[in-house]
Amino acid sequence: MEIQQNKNFVTNPNFKLKETIIEMKCCFGINDIFDVYNAPNDNNELYLVSPGENSILITRMRDKKLIKKLESIKANIHFLKHFYNKNDNTHYLIISYKGSTVRLWNLSNYTLIYSLKVDYSENTRIYSCLSYFQKNKTNYLIISSNEDKGEDFTKIYDFYSSNFIGNLEQTNRVDIFYLLLWHNNGNDYVIGTSNSLILINNIDTRKVYKKLDSEKVQSNLNSACLVQKNDGDYLYVSTVRGCIIIWDLDKFIIKDYIYYKSSYFCNILQWNENYLLVSEKNDGCILVIDIERNRVISVMKNIHDFYAMCLKKIKHPIYGESLLSCAIDNNINLSIHPSLI
Repeated sequence: MEIQQNKNFVTNPNFKLKETIIEMKCCFGINDIFDVYNAPNDNNELYLVSPGENSILITRMRDKKLIKKLESIKANIHFLKHFYNKNDNTHYLIISYKGSTVRLWNLSNYTLIYSLKVDYSENTRIYSCLSYFQKNKTNYLIISSNEDKGEDFTKIYDFYSSNFIGNLEQTNRVDIFYLLLWHNNGNDYVIGTSNSLILINNIDTRKVYKKLDSEKVQSNLNSACLVQKNDGDYLYVSTVRGCIIIWDLDKFIIKDYIYYKSSYFCNILQWNENYLLVSEKNDGCILVIDIERNRVISVMKNIHDFYAMCLKKIKHPIYGESLLSCAIDNNINLSIHPSLI
């Protein structure tokens, strides 16, 4: 959980579309499909990383200048995410492709570290990846996927060597769509959302710690985020059946639901301590949710012609606190405060 980052964002997130930054190519993802990071070798400038035509493009946000083009493979990209390891002060890029290939790049010097074949089925789809960095211990790359033989899995690899370590336990066959880390009472857990189920695994033992069943909402659970409040940790989960489910992670019960029309909810992002942003499919808008009241308080319209699959909050070098989003049309759009347009 990036608690300090959430505190640093203070703007009320009611933005207007400024411009399209870039059109992505050769991608097919439902959550993380582009990312941003601050480049240490360029005065901490903000860079955008996105799929190109058989390439990975690194674009400087200040002037939209293409800085670097990394070689890719000829396959659709399903997942792309930047990770920073403070222990070795290095920026990394994880990319997954159709056909179950995962590539790890060092973004500090633009070198390919390895290309990993997770499974041998061409229909395998890698939904989500996590990095788990530990000081003076083995660092993990955690990958969730499914494949056409029905052998869904969440696998753990050594982050640097790509050696296989083991599988996370699953109580039954589920497609894990989204992964996130949770630290609680001195232990670290992987939370995975799936078809109405949420699996929480202890990373050290790899065993299932808790299984949460959203019985009332028999629906795919697309995306999730952890929200830390004064009375504990909460998991907000977006669904395709018109609601966001709020789980109390102290009592492991459903605390509340957030409804908005008959919505198909996609990506969910915590903006700061006060607000969440959720992309909605039917109207193609982005909802602003008050965390304290668990209610939709405003709607950002006309950001995309189609629904947004991925939301990223940024501090733009010119416009300050802003929103980057991409839609099924593959456009990455920048939205800023209306007074700056």
